[in-house]
Amino acid sequence: MNKKIIIITVLLIMTTSFTITYAQDVNLIDSLLEKHMESSNIPGISVGLIKDNELIYKKSKGIVNGKKKLQTTDPMFIGSLSKSITALGVMQLVEKNLVSLNDPIQKHIPYFKLNNLKDGNDITVQKLLNHRSGLFHSNSLPETSNDSSLRERITQLSNKEIKIDDMQEFHYFNDNYNILGLLIEEVSGKSYSTYIRDNIFKPLEMNSTTADYQQIIDQEVIGYTNFFGFSIEKNREVVKYDIPSGYILSNLEDMNKYLSFLIKGNPDILSKESLEAMRTTIGDSNYAMGWYIKNNNGQKVVEHSGSLPGFNSQITLIPEKNSGFVYILNKNYMFNDINDNLFKVITNQNGFNHFPYILVLRIAAAILLLLTLKDVWDIRKLLKENKTKKQWIKESIKSLLLGLFFLLGIMFILRNLLNLDISFQTIYMYTPDLAILWVIAIAIQFIRLIISLWKLIFKKY
Repeated sequence: MNKKIIIITVLLIMTTSFTITYAQDVNLIDSLLEKHMESSNIPGISVGLIKDNELIYKKSKGIVNGKKKLQTTDPMFIGSLSKSITALGVMQLVEKNLVSLNDPIQKHIPYFKLNNLKDGNDITVQKLLNHRSGLFHSNSLPETSNDSSLRERITQLSNKEIKIDDMQEFHYFNDNYNILGLLIEEVSGKSYSTYIRDNIFKPLEMNSTTADYQQIIDQEVIGYTNFFGFSIEKNREVVKYDIPSGYILSNLEDMNKYLSFLIKGNPDILSKESLEAMRTTIGDSNYAMGWYIKNNNGQKVVEHSGSLPGFNSQITLIPEKNSGFVYILNKNYMFNDINDNLFKVITNQNGFNHFPYILVLRIAAAILLLLTLKDVWDIRKLLKENKTKKQWIKESIKSLLLGLFFLLGIMFILRNLLNLDISFQTIYMYTPDLAILWVIAIAIQFIRLIISLWKLIFKKY
């Protein structure tokens, strides 16, 4: 047989095989996303997926801004995926020998001075990148206005008695990356947004992505949150000083370009060695530089999620397989099934999961509402009840203990037993329905306490 005919035949078979596999993957991902949108009542989601260096999926589904069909060019917040971009900017300065990972941050930001920082216990660039600076959330964090600059935020931060440990433990703390954003400004002589635009966004042709505060607030971007299982619009708040850690605005078209760079690399932006250093952990933490690192069946997985009120995002890479995916959705989302299922697609696995979250949330909300209504009814009955002095004392103690449990006990469990770095404000931002019911539960118990004490003191026995 003629060699040309053999070569053409082989190429045709390979092309046909790839086309069939590609079509199967596209149909599978379409089906997966539609089920996720239904099971979790997701208004809109944009997904890009690269498999073996080939872009096999790039689509947006659902609606945006409550009315129009979501497009791959529509802007959405990427949340903490911003941290990997900030880390990339810092590593560029390291490659240019303008910064060393071992530099104390005060070398470049001399006005950042913590009152309780011990001598010789320097906060280095490396420690900030790894979230091992010793800084973590506390009640002493400054109340900084949303439109404050990085310099204003970090100056306020340095004037506080911030909780600080021995810099050995991992504490995920947004201000670590805000300090790094300010580092970029001080070293480059440019604003954070200008440096990132010129050195990352432009070279990658991410022309619709911005870290500029004015450009961000000028765009109409609306996200959604859950309210008793229903999607409602979430008021948008952009925190200017948090842009390096969580408020970069992008879209699927641009994030696909970023995903491609992360998989294929580009020495004009960052060397392969520095890119690998960003994916290398230190000590017992699984956090490297802007990335979580884990092992899945012997494969290195590099990933990070992003979460803001009204938005959620994820990038996952398997460098050895030249594969990965990115998605952005315009709703709070705290489950992992989308990640797990897309990971199975790029690793050719089966067994996809679709838990009916929205149904469970609605049932749970209905139960909580019924219990709340019952408590309100019990208050009405309590006003009419006649009890002995001993019974009113017991009722008072019971209401006081329950009120204190709801007020202080639940937060203690979340923070100290479950190790969740969380506040009531965070709960309200992401799950306003649960926060409202929580406040009502506290109010009910203290109303019962007031009624019981009033009966105890003024009733004639």
